[in-house]
Amino acid sequence: MRGSFVDCWFPFAEHPAQPAPVRHIVYVQTRVRLKSGAFRLVVMLTTTSPKMIEAIPSGLSITISKVSSLQMGMRNAFTVDIHRLAALPEDESWFPDIGTEKFLIARADNHLQAAITKRYDGMLEQHPRPMILMGPGM
Repeated sequence: MRGSFVDCWFPFAEHPAQPAPVRHIVYVQTRVRLKSGAFRLVVMLTTTSPKMIEAIPSGLSITISKVSSLQMGMRNAFTVDIHRLAALPEDESWFPDIGTEKFLIARADNHLQAAITKRYDGMLEQHPRPMILMGPGM
């Protein structure tokens, strides 16, 4: 699951515990187990919006070129927003295609996964709690 790009109802900041009304492609960073025993996928938002990209703090994004995007089977250049995270239940209310062959959109290669993880770990060292963490119960 880690390193996958999947479709998600990534929450809007105005309603961080509710699925958004539009789908976004997210990057799956990890899977965590809560104290309750429930699992969550920790995902990072991706974006092509220049306005959203400008709002990302310096050093907390990874830009994927169109060439790299095409190699993964995607269409456009995009940016992974390392600091905009959501810890979401693994179900259809958040991941509409979970359990189907359409769930996995693309996979990051080992180099890209390592680069994203390095930025993620660096962020956690500087900010013990991520800057923006959304999802139910967060």
